[in-house]
Amino acid sequence: MKPHLALFSLPAAAVGCIAPAMAATWSTDIAAAQAQAAAEGKAVLIFFTGSDWCHFCNVLKRRVLDTPGFSTWGAPQFVCVEADLPRGNRISASLRNQNNRLVKEYKVGGFPTVVLTDAHGHALGGFTGGMTLLPDVKAALEPALRTHRHLLLAEAATTTANRARHLAAAYREYPDSYRKFNTWLQEELQQADPANTTNWHTTRAAEQQMQQLNDELLRHVPNMPAILACYDHYLAHALEGNRPKILRLKRLYLNGVSARRLQRARTVQDVLDAQDLQLRAAECIENPAERAEVTRRIQETFANPQNLLRR
Repeated sequence: MKPHLALFSLPAAAVGCIAPAMAATWSTDIAAAQAQAAAEGKAVLIFFTGSDWCHFCNVLKRRVLDTPGFSTWGAPQFVCVEADLPRGNRISASLRNQNNRLVKEYKVGGFPTVVLTDAHGHALGGFTGGMTLLPDVKAALEPALRTHRHLLLAEAATTTANRARHLAAAYREYPDSYRKFNTWLQEELQQADPANTTNWHTTRAAEQQMQQLNDELLRHVPNMPAILACYDHYLAHALEGNRPKILRLKRLYLNGVSARRLQRARTVQDVLDAQDLQLRAAECIENPAERAEVTRRIQETFANPQNLLRR
């Protein structure tokens, strides 16, 4: 993949003109598809499938990807590539090698997987699983399409400030599950916005803090006091936008521990310990009305702890 954005002429469709509906066609040649996407200002959609063994791949293809609705929606926006890995000898050795390389490059862990990339092969988003409805596929791909639109605008920008603004907007649209693929965009932003005029460096620092929290939590498993102390430390030093995320993680953790305690409860005290953990989890809710309602439901559920003992 090319590490940096390359300039090309921006087509009318990329700047807001409504293009006529076109039928989507499926290529098997990733290099040709990328060249076409670069020339037309489109993204590349890669459909990873096992055509002779993956039931849900075929369901997704039949119910969504081969429908006129998908063609009408997708043709103006991306070039489609089918990366098939059948168990039988239905494709050439060179095509199988290409598709195996794509699986490794995009870290595909299950089939079917759909990945949306730019013309240079940078992964922008996607999904894994056999979706059966076009609206669900659209919703799953829309963040990646928004990222791509901003990248096109960044390439067309005539000033460094506008380029940096669109690159930062593209970065913020990246789905969390695909952030491992956007190192190249971080490098672009470092060059385009060293003074942090787009506030991108602040966003990146907050992401790094969440990654540091995750790494520390993994080191403390299964030490609950250490894990809770870790949450509290990061809450006290939360960077912009991170406090709600950390509170949510702490709440999920406490509720999870409570559920396991309750499942193994043999005494009333075990049940009361589980209740205490749920009440502590409720304290992570910042909205007072919601916190009060959740607390009320917990107290109602645990009103007769004897009834919650496992028999």
